[in-house]
Amino acid sequence: MLLSNLLKQSLDTATLECWQRERTATPVRAFAVRLHAAGLSLRETEAILRLLGVERSFQAIFQWVHRLADSVSDPPKATPRRVAVDETAVKINGEWSWL
Repeated sequence: MLLSNLLKQSLDTATLECWQRERTATPVRAFAVRLHAAGLSLRETEAILRLLGVERSFQAIFQWVHRLADSVSDPPKATPRRVAVDETAVKINGEWSWL
């Protein structure tokens, strides 16, 4: 499948007024939002766009996702396959415990 066909099939972009006057083409932004909604992290989505020749930061992709979520009634939902958790030690009643 050609890249142009993949981008055209990613999302109907004709009604997305939330993305007027952006430097990145609307089909590319829609494709990035769909990648993130499919479960990829923002950085993984950034890496895929970079492979396709689109240099945008994960922060820009974050903004695209939230701008779309604010403007459409049924935005795509991300369902991550993994969750990152940090450990930390806290003192409770004079005793150190790990969270």
